[in-house]
Amino acid sequence: MDFLCINDWETSLFPRFLSESDFKPKTRMTFRAGLRCFVAWCRSHQVEVPDTAALCQWKSFLLTRYQVATARTYLSAVKVFFRWLSNNGLGRDAAAPVKGIKAEKAFRKDCLSEAAMRRVLAWLGHRMRSGNDKSLRDFVMALLIVSCGLRVSEVSSLDVGDLDSLAGEPVIWIHGKGRDGKVDYVPVTPELEKLLFQYLEKRHVFSKDSPMFVSYGQNSFGKRLTSKSVSLIMKQAMVAVGLNSPRLTAHSLRHTAVTLALKGGATLQQVQQFARHRQIETTLRYAHNLEYVRNPCPRLVMKLIGRLGPSGIPI
Repeated sequence: MDFLCINDWETSLFPRFLSESDFKPKTRMTFRAGLRCFVAWCRSHQVEVPDTAALCQWKSFLLTRYQVATARTYLSAVKVFFRWLSNNGLGRDAAAPVKGIKAEKAFRKDCLSEAAMRRVLAWLGHRMRSGNDKSLRDFVMALLIVSCGLRVSEVSSLDVGDLDSLAGEPVIWIHGKGRDGKVDYVPVTPELEKLLFQYLEKRHVFSKDSPMFVSYGQNSFGKRLTSKSVSLIMKQAMVAVGLNSPRLTAHSLRHTAVTLALKGGATLQQVQQFARHRQIETTLRYAHNLEYVRNPCPRLVMKLIGRLGPSGIPI
């Protein structure tokens, strides 16, 4: 028996597929977007009952239209959906022969050098000295991300009560990626702990359930700072000191934290724990990147060729 035509998917099969699958809310939203993208493509190409050939064509379309990570996620969503259809007796799994899209080996975002990170913190620190609550908040958030390796979403979800101590040492509890709650924690330096308390005291916040970082916007004053807002604040700080590359975002500060930890001499196991990487292979990617940028081959080649003059001719 063949699959039901795509006209039946959105109204009946998609809702059933999502309700019967144990997906997290964010995964559910992503899968829904991928499935709708596939349906839209099928309709624009007059494909009523998609087969393997149609899926291969759609895969090619994804690679020309979206970034690799998005294309990979959308294709994975549709492959899971087709497998679900097959498991429920609605036909063969036409997506099984379609190979997935390989993940990028290189990071999509760059990290900052030590000098660049100091420039960002110096700019934020200069504004903080004005005594403005908002400026203090921005400096503390940047320092928190780069010293603790937090993700933007983890910063946004922080509450006042998440600042805690274990064995007499300051820590902060976070809602890590893929976790069901705040079961992860990271050590906090005494300097950062002092700044966090200073920021909270200026806000006169004492409730543990209050958001750690709030907005000072006219329409959202006092409300939890969103992930999008955190990203924008960090990006503005980088742009302010001349770091305006599209490959530099708020997530670059987390990359910077992991990279600097490795450069500073931390072991792979220590960095894996620090970054909360589930697989050591993720941490190894940072180590391999460091090894690659330190590759002496370009300098050795130029040493043998000789120094280049202003016209590009070897001297």
